[in-house]
Amino acid sequence: MHKIEIYNVLKFAIAGAILALVLISILIFSVPNPNPEWGKMWFIKPLIITPFITSIGGSLFYIINAKKRTSKILNFILFMISIFVLLFFLWIGTILGLDGTLWN
Repeated sequence: MHKIEIYNVLKFAIAGAILALVLISILIFSVPNPNPEWGKMWFIKPLIITPFITSIGGSLFYIINAKKRTSKILNFILFMISIFVLLFFLWIGTILGLDGTLWN
């Protein structure tokens, strides 16, 4: 039986959070004139929520691919599913982070 090492799960969670932080930072700091209704610190919410949610996707990416199977086709299918899961969590994190500001 293959055990999932928490250290590797954390590495992938941190990688997912860094990916999200970079992408959301590029999006947020490219806004030239933010709406005054959003408040002065409107960018804090997306900078916290998006990386947090995407770190869950990064963890799932590792968990799905933790055990290599003998079938290369199955490994490829699981890899593609894990990429879809990671992108889904990135998308949902972006929506929840930007809700009420850029996502209106």
